[in-house]
Amino acid sequence: MKKLLLVLFLAAGTAMAQTGYVASEALLQSMPEFQTAQQEITKYAESIKADDVKAENNARTRMAELQQKVQELSKTATDEATFNKEVEVYKTQAAAIESELVNSKRIAEQRLGEKQNKLITPLTVKLNEAIKKVALDKGYKVIVDINSIAFATEETNISQDVARELGIPMPSN
Repeated sequence: MKKLLLVLFLAAGTAMAQTGYVASEALLQSMPEFQTAQQEITKYAESIKADDVKAENNARTRMAELQQKVQELSKTATDEATFNKEVEVYKTQAAAIESELVNSKRIAEQRLGEKQNKLITPLTVKLNEAIKKVALDKGYKVIVDINSIAFATEETNISQDVARELGIPMPSN
């Protein structure tokens, strides 16, 4: 039994010795391509927001027109049944306008997310490839992100080596 525990302890120690860590988020944000992507995403978000403001203004105008029609109808309607039918038509149109606005916002958010994925995913792939190369060169079997560890010695930090591999300055912690 003691031999089994010793073997397990040695195996666990060996596995831990083959584990390193990296500050992946800091490295990603230090990549010049990331800064360019962020600028493009910001510009795209601003254009979407401008389109959103236009859509909201258009919706407000259309709703005001509907309210005006209801007010005119209330002054000119000859019978209550006709008035109620017309009001229902206007309510349906108002609901359609609201629905259009909600859908346009949802679509805008989706487009922004797609743009972010399109620009950031290749950078993440490039970073992961650099991490893998450095890890294999240094003999590590496992690399974890700095945010998911409680303690590690500095010699298991491969962030500097990954930064060199990417050709970027090492970000400050």
